[in-house]
Formats: sequence, C-alpha cells, structure tokens
Amino acid sequence: MELKVLTLNIWRYFEWDKRKEKVIKFLKEQDADIVFLQETAYDERLKNKWENQVHELNCELNYKDFCFFKMAKMKKWHKESIDWVMYYGLGILSKYPIKCKEVVFLPLVERDRKFAFIHAILETPKGNLDIINVHLENTDKGSKQHLKYVLKWCKKKKIKPIIAGDFNMQITSNIIGLADKEYFISYKLKPYVSFMPTEFSNNKEPVTLDYIIASKDRFKIKHVECIDASPSDHKPIIALIEIKNK
Repeated sequence: MELKVLTLNIWRYFEWDKRKEKVIKFLKEQDADIVFLQETAYDERLKNKWENQVHELNCELNYKDFCFFKMAKMKKWHKESIDWVMYYGLGILSKYPIKCKEVVFLPLVERDRKFAFIHAILETPKGNLDIINVHLENTDKGSKQHLKYVLKWCKKKKIKPIIAGDFNMQITSNIIGLADKEYFISYKLKPYVSFMPTEFSNNKEPVTLDYIIASKDRFKIKHVECIDASPSDHKPIIALIEIKNK
C-alpha cells in the first residue's frame, strides 16, 4: 500500500481572497491521501461560516476527516494591531479516519512564541498509522532543539511515524545528522529549495524549510517532489510512501 503525502505551509489568511481558489484547485489536483498544513488560521470574524481555515478548505475538498489545533495567538495583521481574536495553528486533512489526535507544545528556545506539533493516529487498511505535523521554531538553534524533542518524544511513545511540516531547518545537515539513522528524509532523497522570499519575509535568500521524514522500520519513501507552482510562500513537498508489513 502506498500513501501520497503532501505538506504545505498555507500562509494563514494572507491575501486569501486571491489565493483561496488556487489552494483548493492545487489540492484537488494533487489528491493526496494525507495533507499536512501549517500556519492554518482561526479568525473569530468567520466563525459563523467555518470552524477554522482547515474546515473552510474541507468544505470544498471533502476529505473523510480533518483536524485543527490553535498554536499561537496573533496580535497583529499586516503589521497593524488587531482588536479581534485570531490564531494560527496546524491542520491535517485525511482520506482515512483520524482515530485520535493531540497537540504538543514545544519548549521555548530562542523565540518567545508558541510552536507545536500534532500527533494523530489514522485507521487504514494496513492498520493504525502514526503521523506528526510539525511547525518548529524559526531559528537554527530552535529548529534543531525542537526536532530533537520530537524524535525523543516518538521514542518515548514507542511510535514509528511519518513526520512532515515546516521544520524551519535551513541547515540541512542538522536534519540529516539527527534523523538519517532511523528515518528516510525527503531532502536526502532529492535536494530542493522550498521557500522563496517575498517582500514580507525575514529570509532574503531561497532556503529549504519543509521536509517529510518517515520511519525506516515502518515506511519507505519511494518518490519526492517539490512543486514549483505554489499557492503560498512555501512550496509544497510531496512524497509517495510505501507502508511496510509489520
């Protein structure tokens, strides 16, 4: 059995009136089995229409199951202070039922801002699968410490997951050094650049921030692609992943 896995930092509601239909069209075309979304948003002004941005997307995409967790409260929008409640967070779209889900907040390292990951268990014909959607701190030290934390957490829980998302890890040797022994790493299979700077970006040079890694005991990544035509400031990463027999 193969899974098509896609990860995309969706860039909250930034220019959403221009991007929403492009995002929906792209995700429909890709038809991934599991979609990992970072920087998805909750905006209280839209609560009568949608529970959150993941729910909003799924009203068009019709995935069997989805989840969303708030991560950090937003105090500004387009550099201006706001007087309404808005959060950005993490979301998952899945063709398989989500048996259970939880959000785990990561310890502060260099930024005084909340970062987190979602752990979810999916029910599939090949049994239950553990998946983890990450958004790690956007500093070199912070992303490295956070990945160490996630990998240690997985060992403690005795799970062998697919981990995907915005690792914020531009030093690719860090992820290879930490995960290569036990995980297939998308970048190692096929190097790519996943973030192109915009006028609003802190990064001024193209970098790699987004990855898909999968436990070598449970999975095999067979193909990796970084899509150039992106509906966000991050490029989507797609992987075809074989599920091994237990």
